[in-house]
Order: sequence, then structure tokens, then C-alpha cells
Amino acid sequence: MFFRLTIIYLGLAVCLVLSGCSGAKETDEVAYVLAVGIDYLPNKQINITYLIAVPRILGASGSGGDADSGKSLVVTTIKAPSIVEGRSLLGASLGRSPDLSHIQVWVIGEELARQGLENLVGPLLRFREYRGSMFLMVVHDTAQGFINKNKPSIDVLPSRWIEGLLLSGSETGYLLPTHVHEFYNRLKTTSGAPYAVLAGINPLSGTDKPKAKPTPPERAKEYLPGDIPREGGNPAAVIGTAVFKGGKLAGMLTNEETRMVAILMGNFPKGFLTIVDPQSPERNVHILLRLGKDPQINVGFVNNRPVIDIDVLLEGELTSIASNINYESEVNRKFMEEEVSKTIKLEMVEMLNHTQALETDVVNFGRYFRPKFQTYDEVASFNWNDLYPEAEFHVQINTKIRRTGLMFQSMPIRGND
Repeated sequence: MFFRLTIIYLGLAVCLVLSGCSGAKETDEVAYVLAVGIDYLPNKQINITYLIAVPRILGASGSGGDADSGKSLVVTTIKAPSIVEGRSLLGASLGRSPDLSHIQVWVIGEELARQGLENLVGPLLRFREYRGSMFLMVVHDTAQGFINKNKPSIDVLPSRWIEGLLLSGSETGYLLPTHVHEFYNRLKTTSGAPYAVLAGINPLSGTDKPKAKPTPPERAKEYLPGDIPREGGNPAAVIGTAVFKGGKLAGMLTNEETRMVAILMGNFPKGFLTIVDPQSPERNVHILLRLGKDPQINVGFVNNRPVIDIDVLLEGELTSIASNINYESEVNRKFMEEEVSKTIKLEMVEMLNHTQALETDVVNFGRYFRPKFQTYDEVASFNWNDLYPEAEFHVQINTKIRRTGLMFQSMPIRGND
């Protein structure tokens, strides 16, 4: 009897201890931080810019109010020696308790990225309010300028705009969304280099400043965020990839180079390719590409030199044939498939050469060498990151046009010569 009563009393005591929300706070007591930008300052200081939501305005917008993105956000910048000190100073000036568990993205200024992020990423994975699923972005400028000039004009909810922008790569392959925990894992591994999404501010002047000319027969040029010829709209742009050597920014990949990395990583969902019509060079052919299967990558050594064989299968859909030439026919379709394969192969080789020059294995080819060793110590001593610039690549691209859109046969327009 005594034993039963003891169990009951202990159960009641546990219920009393675990009940309630001792750490709960009302909405008007909390400042929800949606994004944080960090810039380098001399004398071991950093510039921390916070993008903070205004819950009252956001609630009005969700119920059909007339709120706009400018009124629903507060941007404040604090100079501090560390992130935790910046958080403390932020709370002292807001009159609310900062809540960092809703952060969507960390925006890193270019100069800080070149100095190194080793001391930044570690704390982001240790403090309980930070989540490993937060996005990481490097700005081709300052993080403070990017957050201040970023003015979404479509979505009122800034969190939805941030998430939608970073996930837009699923439609193009022009960017690789990067989470903090993925970046941290790449910092620790010996088989690949860290990378992050690249962003910037577009001057909106309409000036065309491509980083590279099109790779024939493709029409599209290669761009970094601030170089896209555009006028009007939000000056913020997210496109390309920032690649790191260790924890330091080593270089930047354009939109087309990023697409090649996505293909080799098996993360390329789909994307349009605009190429010169081989039988009517003044016109274009548009093809929607996707991976037919995961890329086949085999590795080995020839005379102690790493050799990597790459075999990629792409599937295409004809979405526009301006010349009305019958590329749906078997003979013409094979000719078009060869043109697409040639284009992708040239662009992929250029990307591999660029990353080898930067000494950054963004694709993570090193993991394919792991089965060649028996112990982790052998893998670590292999030191793949130093060997990557010496690797020899053999690239094979195969394209199969599976679909022809909503038309099964192109016919010339009557009356045209």
C-alpha cells in the first residue's frame, strides 16, 4: 500500500513540475528576427544587421489589411565584438526579448567571408535558438547594404519572400540553397569544399555586364547577381555560388557554372536551355532539361594521378522551335540531342577547370575515393583537397529528347519563303 501511494505522489509531483509554460512569453514581449547580416570591421569587431518582423502589421496583412513590406519590418544595425554581444545590445534597444529561432537566413558580407567563417559557423550550431536548417548566403557587397536595399514587392511576408527566393533554384538550377549544417559539415570533411548561395544588389540600370560570353551553340550569357541587365523591381538578386577553400571565400561561380555543379551533384531539378538553331542560325530553340538519372561517377588512379570519369544522362522537352523545322523527326531529333550534349559538355569542362584553379572541389568528388581506402585515417591522410587541382576528368554527356511539348510535328508557316 505504501509503495502504491509513493508512486502516486511521485506521479502527481512530476505532473506539477512539468505542467505550465514557465519560459513562455507573450507576442508583444518578443522581437522575432527573420534575417541577420554580418560584415567585417577592423579591431575584431563585426557589423550585425537585424531584420525584425512587426507582428501587429503582419497579422493585419494576413487578415486582408493594407500593410506593406516596408511597415512590416524593422532593420537595425549594431557594432559588437561577437554575435552574442550583439544580441544582448539588441535587446537593450528594442525593449523586447530577441527571438532568434525564426531566423530564415544568415547574410555574410564578402569581406568577412574572405577573412574566414570558422569562428562564426560553430556557434550557430551550438546555441539552442539557432537551427541547422537556416540558410547561409554570401553577398557580393555588404550584408548591411543588401538587407537595407532589399524591398520585396510581391510578398508582404518577408519570411515567405526569403524562403521563396532561395528555393527558386528548383526552377532554374541557377543557385544551390545552402543550410548552415551543410556548410559546417563541408568545413569538417576532407573530401569537398564548402559553398553558399551568392547574392548581390543590382543597380537596375539595364546595363548588360556578363562575366562570360555564351558557350556556342548556347545563347545565354553568364552572370553574377549584380550584373543581370534589369530595370525596375527589387534590387536584390540571388544567383550563382560562393565557393570556399577551408573557411575562406575563394571565388564565385556564375549561374551557368552553378547549374553544372547541380547536375554533377544530382540536384538539378530542371532548367531551360536556349541554343542556336543548327539549321537556322538566326533563330533559337528552347529545351527544358532535367536529369534522366543520377550522374555516374567513377574514380581511379593512373600513374598516381586522380582520374574521374563522368557520365551524365539528360532528358529534354522541346518547348519552342522558332524556325518551325521538324526537330520532332528521328533524324533531326538526334541532331538536336548532339548539339545539347556538346553544349553541356563544354560548360561542364569550363566549370571543372575554374574550380580546379580555385582549388575548391564544390561537387565533392572526394567522397567517391573513400571506398578505395580501408580506414578513416587513410582517407584523412589522402588529403583530397590538395590533389583536386591535379585531377584528370573524362566527361560524357548523353541527351535524350523525350517530349515535344503540346505539338508532335512542326510545320512551316504558309506564305513564308
